[in-house]
Amino acid sequence: MVPNDDKISTFQLGLIIYLTPIGVGIFTLPAVLAKDVETNGWISLILGGLFCMLIIYFISDVGKKYSNLGLVETLKFLFGKVLGTILAFPVFIYYIVFTAMEIRIFGETTKMYLLFKTPLEYIMIPILILAMILTRNGIESIARFFEAAFFLIAFTLFLVILIYLPKSDYSNLLPILRVEPLKLIKSVSDSLFSLSGFEVLFLLFPFIRRPEKALRSSLIAISFITILYVVVFIQCIARFGVDYTSTLLYPTLSLIKSSDIPGAFIEGIEGLLFSLWIVLIFTTIVMLIFAYSIVGSNLIKQKEIKHTVILFLPMIYVISLIPDSIAETFEFTDKLVIFLGYYTIIALPILMFIASKIKGARG
Repeated sequence: MVPNDDKISTFQLGLIIYLTPIGVGIFTLPAVLAKDVETNGWISLILGGLFCMLIIYFISDVGKKYSNLGLVETLKFLFGKVLGTILAFPVFIYYIVFTAMEIRIFGETTKMYLLFKTPLEYIMIPILILAMILTRNGIESIARFFEAAFFLIAFTLFLVILIYLPKSDYSNLLPILRVEPLKLIKSVSDSLFSLSGFEVLFLLFPFIRRPEKALRSSLIAISFITILYVVVFIQCIARFGVDYTSTLLYPTLSLIKSSDIPGAFIEGIEGLLFSLWIVLIFTTIVMLIFAYSIVGSNLIKQKEIKHTVILFLPMIYVISLIPDSIAETFEFTDKLVIFLGYYTIIALPILMFIASKIKGARG
């Protein structure tokens, strides 16, 4: 049962859908797309964004019909208790492992650029504890934190984009559309999963005051994320060119470090923007923890998600330490996408959409 005071507005829902996907992907995606489709990465980003909108439509159509149930109970209603539980279990594993990989990548990146001599564990454990504290306070507290973070981040990103616009060589974006169709399709998959996190919408319907308005706010949020990613990709290519961008581990961070502020009124802008990135990835981690706690509490029939949040934190910490290096962490994340990401983000929403239509047709 969801308390009456633990509800969010459609505006807060849009902020959650907007801020949850923006984490590690905004740093690494330009290099991935430069390798796959060279200058045509912005096309795959737009196509990936459109595909996300289609999935959001499927999720919203099912979610608003069963807004009082939530994901796990909806699966049980559509497919029966046994099969519904089986279908929900991979989603729980997906969010557990996804959280662990985000924590590890956060720790490795922070150690690489900010806290060089700090042990990895001392970077990862504090953010896990902070995310746990915020998650235990409920979705309304999470949404209020997202509201506070959004305007600061949006203003800063706007200023950064203005700084780079006149200093870029946009002829580096040529030629256009000179790419094999199969490579473009593969890059659309990369673009889609760089936006992963929007699927938490399925878990939020019991907490939305007006579920019928969820589709509109979610589509607007995905549109803004897609535009942001397109701008970041274009700026990286225009600044560095395709060949150099494809060799960088974090092209976006390299773009920030190459900045030259007029009048030099800010020294070390990369430190400031990296701090803002920490806030961004914190929002991602918070929502992933909230997601696994919701699914996990429903699976083990625990009414209070506060207990579920703490219960699985040790597991997340242990999983995050499995890869030996940052390269293995990214490889582990790719495998997660292949085995669980396609199921959670694509297959399950489509399957539930079809099942809800069939069940509705049968009365």
